[in-house]
Amino acid sequence: MASEKMIEIKIDMEEGEPLGATPNDKLVITKIQSGTLAEGKLRVGDQVKKVNDKDCKDANDFFRALRFAAPTARILVLRDEKKAEELEARVHIPEDRAKIIQRRDGYVYEIATLVWVQNGPKLGLGIKHYQNRVLVSRVDPGSLAEKCLVLGDHLCDVDGVPVTDKDVARDLLVKNIQEKGKVTFVVERPDSIEAKMWAKNALAANTHAPPSVQMNEDVRNIASAYRNALKSLKPPAKSAMSSPGNTVGKRVQIVEKTSTHEIGHDHEGKALRKVK
Repeated sequence: MASEKMIEIKIDMEEGEPLGATPNDKLVITKIQSGTLAEGKLRVGDQVKKVNDKDCKDANDFFRALRFAAPTARILVLRDEKKAEELEARVHIPEDRAKIIQRRDGYVYEIATLVWVQNGPKLGLGIKHYQNRVLVSRVDPGSLAEKCLVLGDHLCDVDGVPVTDKDVARDLLVKNIQEKGKVTFVVERPDSIEAKMWAKNALAANTHAPPSVQMNEDVRNIASAYRNALKSLKPPAKSAMSSPGNTVGKRVQIVEKTSTHEIGHDHEGKALRKVK
């Protein structure tokens, strides 16, 4: 591409001093910490090729070369100016939205923007919630979602509103697209092997599994004894459970089988939803 070019970046550094730039497995810089040597020199999107004339094939080569680079690290990178500008705009998260993020090692953070086009690509997005996180569970090929989201992305907010429930996130997404024609998310994206594995397991997890908390054995024994005692009781001659002309009456039955249903909640500032 015409906008791509090789650039050598010179950075003065002392032995053991951290550079402050984090590459992914393809040696593309995904994060630059503020106040470090890399700030203002390297750019998000730069792909590292060499350090002091030594080829770098992976992140281990890169960090090993930096360890012995003092007093000056000459870093050869492939830079796409246009892509760098786009990436820097995406990774710059406004302060009011950045404060809701609890940054974790192994993840990168950016702003993802979906712009609705009339008669254009479909949305093509599926989401689920897992451990109070809204995760991208489906991205259809050729869809709007494919342009800015990937499987396993954690949607931290929707246009500045923090979300932990998929229904709340979906309602906000649809509302904002209808009213403004676009919607933005602060995205936490797995970058390390461990983070990607966690996301894979989260997407495969059954969110409708029964709760892990069970009654203690002594409580179950007391409940069982009480149910047996109820079965031996004779119904009263007249009660709220008896009907006219029925001398036997109706007994209250305890049904062992239980069903679990998800219901709405109001901790997101939304009204409770009606459920069957």
